[in-house]
Amino acid sequence: MITDIDNTLVGDNDSMRQLFEILEEHKDDIAWGVATGRSLELTLEAMTEYDFSMPDILVCSVGTEVYYGPDLRMDKGWQKHISYQWKPERIKETLSLLDFLVFQEIEGQRSFKISYYLEEKDNRLAMVHEKISEQRLRCQVIYSHGQFLDIIPLRASKGKAVDYLRYKYEFSPRNVMVAGDSGNDEDMISGKARGLVVANHSEELLTLKDKANTYFSSSNYAAGIIDGLYHYGLLQK
Repeated sequence: MITDIDNTLVGDNDSMRQLFEILEEHKDDIAWGVATGRSLELTLEAMTEYDFSMPDILVCSVGTEVYYGPDLRMDKGWQKHISYQWKPERIKETLSLLDFLVFQEIEGQRSFKISYYLEEKDNRLAMVHEKISEQRLRCQVIYSHGQFLDIIPLRASKGKAVDYLRYKYEFSPRNVMVAGDSGNDEDMISGKARGLVVANHSEELLTLKDKANTYFSSSNYAAGIIDGLYHYGLLQK
């Protein structure tokens, strides 16, 4: 089970505690991880703030970094894989022409992630795509929560990181559930694994409403994750 952190895993402390109790009870047959836009440092901050134990897997910085708990060992193979055609300085130079883009704080910038604040109006997001296309830059543009713009390598994303882990550990898609609430979870939820969307999701995920193998829970936050685990039969009542 792989879940986003903000507004998915966290948001309601009671249901989050219930989920952790379930995971502890089933620790011999359910591995769990997080997939987040947060950097590793900010992920560890969230773990301290919300008092939850080390996940088995941490997919950080919108799928550009993969770590394994409890010793936080980085997957160097994933880093090498996503470096293909990644040209961060050219991307920054190209997007510097768009004065409505504002760099996020330094902790939001990573070797394989360039992050901005963007208020979407007047087709600004389309202008970003147009600039990148004009320069034939091979990368992905991910917009979420109505304000966060992340530029990441062509081969990276939360969904692609989950696929990489599935192949690496030979998990069948039917035995993997991914959970999220916003646009940067979309490719993860719409992939081959079983997708779970919590009830408090943003409008960005409404496009997945009729997609097969995607379940929209009627419960918010971690309660929605628990609902999804039962819905897909990964837990038995």
